[in-house]
Amino acid sequence: MLETIPERLEKMSRDYRGKVAISFRGTRILYRDLPGIIAQEVAAMQQAGIRPGTRVVTAIGNSWHALRFYLAALTLGVIPIPLSPRTPEDMQVNILHAASAQFLLRETPLKDQDVPCAILRENGEISYPSTFLPSSIPLPEFESPVAALFCTSGTTGMPKLVMLTHRNILSDIDSCFDLVDISPEDRMLGVLPMFHVFGFSIAYLLPLMKGMTLTIVPSLYPLEELIAALREDQSTVFLGVPAMFSILTGARRKTSFDLYPLRLLICGGDALPSRVREAFEEAFGLRIIEGYGITEASPVVAVNPSPEVRVPGSAGPVISAIRLRIVNDAGEDLRTNEVGEILLAGDPISPGYFANPEENARAFREGWFCTGDLGRMDERGILYIEGRKKEVIIVSGFNVYPQEVEEVLLGFPGVAQAAVVGVKRELRGEMVKAYIVPQEGVSLKPREIVDFCRKHLPPHKVPRLVEIVPGLPQTVTGKVMKYLLTQATSEKEYEA
Repeated sequence: MLETIPERLEKMSRDYRGKVAISFRGTRILYRDLPGIIAQEVAAMQQAGIRPGTRVVTAIGNSWHALRFYLAALTLGVIPIPLSPRTPEDMQVNILHAASAQFLLRETPLKDQDVPCAILRENGEISYPSTFLPSSIPLPEFESPVAALFCTSGTTGMPKLVMLTHRNILSDIDSCFDLVDISPEDRMLGVLPMFHVFGFSIAYLLPLMKGMTLTIVPSLYPLEELIAALREDQSTVFLGVPAMFSILTGARRKTSFDLYPLRLLICGGDALPSRVREAFEEAFGLRIIEGYGITEASPVVAVNPSPEVRVPGSAGPVISAIRLRIVNDAGEDLRTNEVGEILLAGDPISPGYFANPEENARAFREGWFCTGDLGRMDERGILYIEGRKKEVIIVSGFNVYPQEVEEVLLGFPGVAQAAVVGVKRELRGEMVKAYIVPQEGVSLKPREIVDFCRKHLPPHKVPRLVEIVPGLPQTVTGKVMKYLLTQATSEKEYEA
């Protein structure tokens, strides 16, 4: 019988009985008390008529109350589908129906939608609806039961629902823990959103699966609360996405504070621009280690083990639980340092998308998951991510990887953000277009940006089109939704 997340937590509650498991705004829960607290939540769910196999879309923020619900759901066999609380109501309902879920869990009542809705109140109490929707689509059964459904990041439109089993999540947690310089004596500062798989699995479940102390902070804001929690609980590990490190650096310019005693800072969720990394490290005297993950891999695929052995700009070595190939369009394995599509297999890999046979047939083939991400492996076994396969721009027969061009653009003084896409012109074919967000109070001239790129890039990679914009469409974790850029047209672009 394969181990489940609740079974692992039960073991930790015995092994680390008197240790603080969770800290949240002055409340501390010991490991030995966790099973009883979770059992109370499970009893409340059962009393409300919730049964194993029930699916619930959750749109709730970071708190001990939210984590308590998730742990109870995993114990009872209820399958959460976590969403950002900022997800529009109609999208929440659309995903509810797509997942064949029975009800929503929110922090405020729905305004314009008539579906069963539970409310998580500020004091932690949950009021459940009196009726639930029927489930019209059964959940597939696997050797290990499904723990949760996660929405893909949605950079290409309507998200897919990724099924992750207990084995998927635990194997990824165990393999990460074995590779990274981390121990049960470390203390996690949990700020990443729980609705994101990186947060759910690595920031919140990993500490509890390994006997660490987890401090939950609802958000980076207010900064004072984060710093107070860091000081009080003496946290040593912090996980973030690039936008979070950039925000902390910006805050450091306005007020004096440090991040002591943090020693391990891991960035995932998207590529970390070198400028963001260098600015953060200069401001705080701490080094960031990078990794690579994808929802379908639960999520970590590769990670640099420690600041001492990191390779800046790389995703680090692949974790032991995952097998990785890099292939060309014909599916043939490529040699060292050749760029191709990343294929994955192993215990952390999802069994597939829920109720989506077309996408399953496309992405899960012959025992391998086709990520759609491009990468290369060097002679040391270090993985480098080059971008998304569908985002490659072909200029006069040459491949242009947007991430490389964006890195150069971010080096131009006054550029806050940059996104590069390919646009087609009837007479000139596909061209490189750059969307540029200037820093506050800065006026940028497109011609100067193009001239700068000409000094740092081969001619076919230089943007021929530049548009200065006030902001970029982004997911809640900071990924740019480039499909919205390529759909838009503008008369404000500069053509070189």
